[in-house]
Amino acid sequence: MPLPALAEVQLTLGACVNVQAVQGSEQTASSGQSLTLADGTQQLVVECTTEIGREEVLESSDAFVVRFEAADTALALSAPEIESRNQMDAFNQQGNWQLTDRQGREVAFTADVLEKEGFQLVRDYARELAAYNRSGAKAAVAAPGLITNQDGLLLDSHVDPDQEMVSRMLRYWYLKADEQTRKEWDSWVDSSNQ
Repeated sequence: MPLPALAEVQLTLGACVNVQAVQGSEQTASSGQSLTLADGTQQLVVECTTEIGREEVLESSDAFVVRFEAADTALALSAPEIESRNQMDAFNQQGNWQLTDRQGREVAFTADVLEKEGFQLVRDYARELAAYNRSGAKAAVAAPGLITNQDGLLLDSHVDPDQEMVSRMLRYWYLKADEQTRKEWDSWVDSSNQ
């Protein structure tokens, strides 16, 4: 008997996989749960939370932005088994998530770390994801008012392209700077706005 056609994307989360945001909105789901997503471009903020070491300390990976295209299908998102601090560090560096269909075939996706500033007890994933999408990073999706240039970078259609490049360069160098340089930069910007 044939299976009924799906009218959306069913995404099942593997062991340790937790969703923090879907399509720019705060939405949570835990390992073993399934999400129903509309057909088209999917963008999730995910992390892997697992017990590590002999003491079985609960630890979470970096938050990752995962983007993929899907329609009328069932998929599973999983992470490799992580049992040690070294494996968690390697996972944070490599971001080796796995996205597969019902037959176990790999599905193409893009993953990128959602960088955070300093120590944070609570994160505003919706706000962080909006800023991430404006940055044109590799797993970004276009938002209203944004266009894609010939290099695949996202640009604000209401901003002078030269100023957009200046903004990108400033953002790039700010993120490359050490903490002391960032503090000096922040202080200079604050004093310039008074």
